[in-house]
Amino acid sequence: MFVEKTKNEFDSMNEDEQNKYLVDKKAHDSMIRQKEILDAISEQKKISDSESKEVIERLENELKSVKDNLDEFSLKVQSITEQKNSKNMEKTILDSIVENIDKIKSVFKQGSGVVDIYTEKAVDIIATTNATNPDGIPELVGVQMANPSNVNLKAPSVVDMMNTVPTSLSAYPYTEVVPKDGDYAFVAEKGLKPQIDFAIETRYATPVKIAAYEHLTTESTQDIPNLMSIARDFLRKKHDLFKEKGLLNGDGLGVNAKGVTSYGRAFVAGSMANTLSVVNFMDVVNAGITDIFTTHNYQDETPYRANVVLVNPIDFFIKLVSAKDANGLPLYPTASLFNKVVLGGVTIMPHEDIAVGKIFIGDLTKYNITNYVGYTVRIGWINDDFIRNQFVMVGESRFHAFVKNLDKQAFIYDDIAVIEAALQIP
Repeated sequence: MFVEKTKNEFDSMNEDEQNKYLVDKKAHDSMIRQKEILDAISEQKKISDSESKEVIERLENELKSVKDNLDEFSLKVQSITEQKNSKNMEKTILDSIVENIDKIKSVFKQGSGVVDIYTEKAVDIIATTNATNPDGIPELVGVQMANPSNVNLKAPSVVDMMNTVPTSLSAYPYTEVVPKDGDYAFVAEKGLKPQIDFAIETRYATPVKIAAYEHLTTESTQDIPNLMSIARDFLRKKHDLFKEKGLLNGDGLGVNAKGVTSYGRAFVAGSMANTLSVVNFMDVVNAGITDIFTTHNYQDETPYRANVVLVNPIDFFIKLVSAKDANGLPLYPTASLFNKVVLGGVTIMPHEDIAVGKIFIGDLTKYNITNYVGYTVRIGWINDDFIRNQFVMVGESRFHAFVKNLDKQAFIYDDIAVIEAALQIP
């Protein structure tokens, strides 16, 4: 509610208070005048149209004039206030320069450096009128009202099943010993004993590197809540996922890691070929395990024991979750969607990086990885980023990823349908 001030009360106000009072008074007077005009228009409308039309038009024009005058007066007061604030800002900057003159001289003498000069707006009373909702609402308003969260990325599920070995060597060496010639024999008294020998072979693996960077502005990390934390989390999660994809499906060409599926060989049915009248998914799995168990690099070698089976989630649903027996009951009751199943000591897992229709069977402990240079985050600048308030955040790591030469027999990567056909009686 507007309260009229006496001359003494008005003179005791500061300039900003006087300007606000004048705006309020002008608005108050205008509202009174508008009410008088509207009342007059209402009275005129009670008279016949022919007699009051001219009077009503004159009153409506006067009403518009009152509104226009009020708007013009408000703009003038706003302009005066802005000029005053501008002068206050100039004074603040000049005062800051005087206060930092010694530091400015030092930077000038050294030829480089930064002097921060902070300016603050005049303190004012916080009221509900401070909250405005202009037409051009800044894009940042949304993220400030509802803070963003981390990117919802899945977690790696296979890396922990692989064999991680420590090393500080770029060329990671390993030595394998294999039988060469000769064997034991039954020997008669005074008979000639056979000779046997073996070979020692040293091989090595070289590290691979994966890396990516994010380009951000300083302002974005200041204005968007938790942006730095979100950026770091996204950089790390994408690193871990890309690493797992490489360890699974990398082709080993050039700088790429060679993934476990690239080491995988085709299924060899051998004596199992064309022996089953009905073939189900576990027949495929067990046939692959048997193939790995009975395939050797040399005579009497310790058998390989596959412990992991990976298939696409679609195949996991078709072959395990939805499989029924002749009575319509679940063939694998422990199988559930998107969950790993342990059957006969073998872990069967759905994994989206395995192609539909494919199956990987093997012993993942025979796939070796190292953390030669663990995951590292570095922050720096590209070209003129520093003077543009921009920076980059780099995430990278170097690691070895390899299967020893003699362990390559421990992996199969083939089509499910191909293995089924190999086992099926024609």
